[in-house]
Amino acid sequence: MGIKEQLLAYLQTYNKATLWLEQLERLFEHSSVQYREFAGAVAELESEGLLAAVRSAGRNGKQPSLAYRYRVDAPGLRRDQRQRLQQLRLTLHPAIGLDAYFALSEDVFAADWPWIERIGRRLDSHGLPAEPAPAPERSFELVGDEKWLAEGGKSLLERIGLWDKLLVQPVHDPLMMAVNPRMLERTPDSDSGESDGEPCLHLIVENKTTFHALLPILDETSFHTLIYGCGNKIVGNMEMFHLQYPVKARTHFFYYFGDIDHTGIQIWHEVEAQCGAVLAMPFYEGCLGKPPARGKTNQRRHENAVQSFLAYFREEERKRLAICLQEGGYYPQETLSTQELRSIWRSGIWKALKPLN
Repeated sequence: MGIKEQLLAYLQTYNKATLWLEQLERLFEHSSVQYREFAGAVAELESEGLLAAVRSAGRNGKQPSLAYRYRVDAPGLRRDQRQRLQQLRLTLHPAIGLDAYFALSEDVFAADWPWIERIGRRLDSHGLPAEPAPAPERSFELVGDEKWLAEGGKSLLERIGLWDKLLVQPVHDPLMMAVNPRMLERTPDSDSGESDGEPCLHLIVENKTTFHALLPILDETSFHTLIYGCGNKIVGNMEMFHLQYPVKARTHFFYYFGDIDHTGIQIWHEVEAQCGAVLAMPFYEGCLGKPPARGKTNQRRHENAVQSFLAYFREEERKRLAICLQEGGYYPQETLSTQELRSIWRSGIWKALKPLN
């Protein structure tokens, strides 16, 4: 959004007849905008009659000169808003509609516009989706935040007429554990040659989106179960595992795949203490092939958990992950699409991976 557009967005939510120049200047005090650029945008609003200098307040004497105080033409700003909506409609992907905003207050549009721009760029580069995807996965694709749809994004998509076009699948709460029927038929004394010394493999995933993505191919893998962690609920629920899966003649080997953020790392660390769960490295390595998301700056860091987690990675990856986490970056499980998750599970080398040091 340009300087003039930011000024307009502010003015359209302003509910007083006059304002001081310093109120407009504060909008850019933490940006790289130069005075000449700022003054040029304010001068344009003056020439369009949307701002009128209060002569008795004087001018600042800079070049170009601006008034210390302005009257705001509220009706003119509403006209400008309508014209701007009509102009912006021409610049956006044709699937995005702005008609709803002609009947809404300007502040609603000002709040929605950054998201609309981001969604528009995604559609310009990738087009509308051809296949359905779970809501968190689609949410991450659109705006880089897997929770955005659930936290109000759906309403915005309905306003711009996109919701029904994005093929968003609802994600229902699954059962906590799914069992591979093919592996149930394999017993130590069967023709498979499997012995008591071969462990039953179990994959724990933190989020239900990943559970739903992997569930259809469980019987194509060598894993005995797929376990839905449900965030940190898995820490308590793991105590029930041997009651729910009472296969006592075998050892059990657990892999874990969760979000690469401080919360996800801490959950894994606690599960690892309970059942020795190791990182499902093929999935984590797949995440590292993607750019990190940003915004996890308020999570508590658990140093022992982070160091144990980083020990699974090569030195270069450790450094990159350490910097990412320190700067508030993270990798949600939804950074991998359904097809990528399935491909990794089918082709990954699943062995008793231990930390590299």
